[in-house]
Amino acid sequence: MFENILGQSEACARIGSDVEREELPGSLLFEGPPLSAKLSAALELARVLSCERGAAWNCPCPQCARHRILVHQDILLLGPKSFREELAIGASMLETSPGPASRYFFVRAARKLARRFDRELYEGEEGRLSKALPLVRSLLEGIDACSPQTASRQIDDATASREATKLLPVCTKLEDMLPASTPVFQIRAMEFWARLAPFGKRKTIIVEHADRMLDGARNALLKILEEPPTHAVFVLTTSRRQAIIPTILSRVRRYRFVQRTGSEAADVLERIFKARQSGAASVTDYVARFRSAASNATTELAREYAAALAAAAGRRGGGFNEAPLAAFAASGIDVRTAIARTVSATSNFGSGDETNAWTFPAFLDAAGTAFSSLLREDGAGIETQRAAERYASLARDAMIRYSSYNLQPAALAERLADSFADPAVDSLV
Repeated sequence: MFENILGQSEACARIGSDVEREELPGSLLFEGPPLSAKLSAALELARVLSCERGAAWNCPCPQCARHRILVHQDILLLGPKSFREELAIGASMLETSPGPASRYFFVRAARKLARRFDRELYEGEEGRLSKALPLVRSLLEGIDACSPQTASRQIDDATASREATKLLPVCTKLEDMLPASTPVFQIRAMEFWARLAPFGKRKTIIVEHADRMLDGARNALLKILEEPPTHAVFVLTTSRRQAIIPTILSRVRRYRFVQRTGSEAADVLERIFKARQSGAASVTDYVARFRSAASNATTELAREYAAALAAAAGRRGGGFNEAPLAAFAASGIDVRTAIARTVSATSNFGSGDETNAWTFPAFLDAAGTAFSSLLREDGAGIETQRAAERYASLARDAMIRYSSYNLQPAALAERLADSFADPAVDSLV
């Protein structure tokens, strides 16, 4: 089990040991940097819990066969996520490295998106789902053509590659329909589903980016984590543990995933992405090659904004003692200038162009990643950690106001900056 999760031996060994000893808790938190296989490990755990024959990755049992292409009835996926890069990589793999492995990669990437629109997540809110259903049907039909299981129907690799390329615009439109944070109605629908008897042995509920929930959703999740069904396992994932409220953290067992570098990253690039001669230094660098120009620009603008926040806070507080945070602040420009550049580059965070409507959540997330990355540098300590945690709290507050009250993103970015610079303020005012 977990042999397909590369470069995460410690986390996978702990999970596997807990499974074998029947000591796996009902609620787990997979924490670690982006692209560290947290979701892949959660999906593998779901397969292991359902397997009838020992849980090897290539197990031929019907349970595992359904899990490998993410159609098993006992899993539920929810939470915001960016799918564009993974889908683009999958389409590229089908063209440059045709075969069952590439087909599995693309099918799983597309299913991760499609399953965000499972009817079980929209119980009582079918009107919200109706607009997406035509796109979901188109996606599912295309996935079937790309599936490794279609080989018996003589659909060749070239046809699968063409189908995948045609699906990319459909996937983009579907992704734009996803909520920016997990809504409370989905948590309540998930709870109802979780309490029903499983199709097989166990149910697995995977909540990605659990740190990006609004208050109502967090409270609803907390309720079910306090009294989880015995036949269900809840897996929360996050790249920002400090942004998850303590009451939820106290109810989960944490498993730490790490940044893969060097030989581990090379192994992932070769075996998972079929990119032996890519020349990329890390998985992050390789994935970035498939990111759109707009997405890359937003990431850079967010980092500039984060540095500007640090610079403003440093000026007000008399500077920083820890080298990573001090150097980051020294690179910062004026906050208003940073916001103005972002507003100009993104058509005011999508207010003037719907194709950029996704940018504000991505902007907040990328700025948080910039702060979190400082924690991995030599010399980082409690001062840097407090800055990262402070930003995470304020960003969560900004996301709540953006999603719930439809406030202007530029104004929220300014209020976040004012609050971040003032240690006496713990929320947007």
